[in-house]
Amino acid sequence: MNSAEANRVIHNTSIHKMCNPLWVATWTLLVLFQIVLHAPAARGQVGSSAASLRVRVTDSLAETPIERARVELMKFPDGVMQQGFSDSSGSLEFSGLAAQTYVLRATKHGYLDAELQVDVRRGEFAKSVGLSMQRTQAERNEPAQGSVAARNLSIPDAALREFQLGAKFLNTEKNLSQSIVHFQRAIELYPDYSDAYFLLGTAQMQLNDAKAAETSLRKAIALDAHRTGPYYPLSMLLFGQRRFNDEEELLLSAQKQDAADWRWPFELARCHAQQSRWDRALQYGLAATGIANAPSKVHLLLADIYANSDKPREAVAELELFAQLDPQSAYMARVREVLPALRQRAAAAPQPR
Repeated sequence: MNSAEANRVIHNTSIHKMCNPLWVATWTLLVLFQIVLHAPAARGQVGSSAASLRVRVTDSLAETPIERARVELMKFPDGVMQQGFSDSSGSLEFSGLAAQTYVLRATKHGYLDAELQVDVRRGEFAKSVGLSMQRTQAERNEPAQGSVAARNLSIPDAALREFQLGAKFLNTEKNLSQSIVHFQRAIELYPDYSDAYFLLGTAQMQLNDAKAAETSLRKAIALDAHRTGPYYPLSMLLFGQRRFNDEEELLLSAQKQDAADWRWPFELARCHAQQSRWDRALQYGLAATGIANAPSKVHLLLADIYANSDKPREAVAELELFAQLDPQSAYMARVREVLPALRQRAAAAPQPR
């Protein structure tokens, strides 16, 4: 929900509710959380500093570089800030990083997902980290070089070079238009290049070309439905357009591919919350909390859902849990501000039978 939508909702709220000071205080909390939790993940440049982060992805068993692993740079609560693919040496670089904590997440077919927390400190201009990935059980008896899919081997060298240039202009040079040129050339040379379609769609999203981005991301999924990378940005695009039925269908498909990813139930909860389907939203929100590595912001979403479902006690409990899990969060000032009003509302609510 953007600020204009929030204003329309407030304008349409009944006079009786608007005159209730406890309701107004609670609504202030919920509008804030809806703006934060119900907005598409920030994209593009992370910050204006000169800090850069070089990542090298390797096989944990053979200690060899892993080529074409997808690596996401994430920051709470914004989600994925930058993403790219490792080159033939297993390396890629993220630039423009502010001094704060990030999470790196690497995915590749045949390997278990790997995550690493990285602190970029003030005064650091360049940082290098290694990210080790374990092969799945089915791949462990194969040499590291043999885990490269046959389809990847069929990509012409010229197409791969264009793809790598596109990734460089997208993630390092921040030249979106030039990155699109190279991704399109890679696709011309190899029409089944799903990774090129994926990053092409990412660049088009950042240029606010939603129609072209949707076409590219859907093509990436059509070429390789098992790789879930393109599902997330496409779901954000559909959410921003309020195409909730399309988004739900997409998220359910992604969940079938990777049921261990907390993002799918989290986004399904947001999708239903935007439609005031609080029971379904709660179902998916609770499911997200049960998945390993789910971030603390899941509890902000649950507090939002509970408060809108007239369950202030549960909303208070979720905010108190969030405060325990992430006491340094940027949202703690607002949590501390509205918790007293929510507690009064909870105390005034009928006792459960």
